Amino acid sequence: MSGLIPIDPTEALNRARSLIQTEPNYRKVGETSQVLPETLKWLGQLGALIDAMKLVKEGVDFSLAQRMLVSSRGSQGGAEIQAVLYRVLAHAEIRAPTAAQGAFVAAGEEVNAYGAIAKILESAQQNLLVVDPYLDATFVTDFLAATPEGVVINALADASSVKTTLLPAAQRWNGQFGDTRPLNVRLAPARSLHDRLIIVDETVVWSLTQSIKDFAKRAHAAVLKVDDETGRLKFEAYSLAWNGATPN
Repeated sequence: MSGLIPIDPTEALNRARSLIQTEPNYRKVGETSQVLPETLKWLGQLGALIDAMKLVKEGVDFSLAQRMLVSSRGSQGGAEIQAVLYRVLAHAEIRAPTAAQGAFVAAGEEVNAYGAIAKILESAQQNLLVVDPYLDATFVTDFLAATPEGVVINALADASSVKTTLLPAAQRWNGQFGDTRPLNVRLAPARSLHDRLIIVDETVVWSLTQSIKDFAKRAHAAVLKVDDETGRLKFEAYSLAWNGATPN
């Protein structure tokens, strides 16, 4: 690793975030019961990032876990690889400039989970677009109080997976806060949403590794700032999705 050119801290953070967003199902194997080629490719990308960041301990742990995964044909080593992945993210966050950082929340840390999402909501000055296929009342009752007055909140869920508690909670919210922080809910066509995003003032895009209703409750989660170019493309795509969705 000593001969590698040090990776830019922001680039390292972006790559770590991308790896988390594309993390494979380690147990999924092919017809020959071998680890899938796309999983091996992803593992190679994680290994390359660990080398570029010169993370010695993570490199050793990753090598052991990767060998375990391959030799067991996906049945072992996945949890160890995931642990390394989130340690790499933590190192990348520490090294990156403050403006590029997100937040990692360990499983069960509900207060920190609230703080990570609330910090994004309270940064809005004009509007929010929240995209989450599985939105429920938790979004309204547990998080929206962090939204500043004067901010318009648009929530886009998926018609096939939205929870029935969302719309009644939204109606109660608008009954109490609709004049100062109006909440609009729309449903996209069934199974058309895959991302979980919070878009702030049409410019800053944050990606969540889990749906808001389950965020960090049973598994580690992260809030990741999307790079500017990708964020612009996601905003454009989900603005179109919002315009074509069904109001409720």
